[in-house]
Amino acid sequence: MLPHLLIYGSIAAGLLATSIVVGLDSSQLMSIRGVFASKDGLASFQRSYLFGFFLAMLADWLQGPFVYALYQGYGIDHTHNGYLFVAGFGSSALFGTFVGSLADKYGRRKFVILYCVLFGVHCATKHCNAFGMLLLGRVLGGI
Repeated sequence: MLPHLLIYGSIAAGLLATSIVVGLDSSQLMSIRGVFASKDGLASFQRSYLFGFFLAMLADWLQGPFVYALYQGYGIDHTHNGYLFVAGFGSSALFGTFVGSLADKYGRRKFVILYCVLFGVHCATKHCNAFGMLLLGRVLGGI
């Protein structure tokens, strides 16, 4: 188990670095202020999008620390556990290169709905004790 000081120190360092980078880029800072201060339709849409995006990311981040222990509980050894994680990251690296452009071409709304369905299936596969099903779930989670 990692010490709490290391965990919270890493989080604090990441937030500090992000704040410094955003703070030094005045155009980015003005853009962020505009999203929260403006009353126009685009800013309203951006705020609602960010809320949904953060909820989806929170759901993904909350399950992250427990997935390794879940797989161990299913009796999956250290090597195969690594295969599952590599499959998820590899899927993200592969599909991430072109899925965004497909969303631009065929409609972002459709791809947001597709993402929600795929993420739901990804989460549902965690309840299976079969390596192949867990592998499929990791690949779907990377899309």
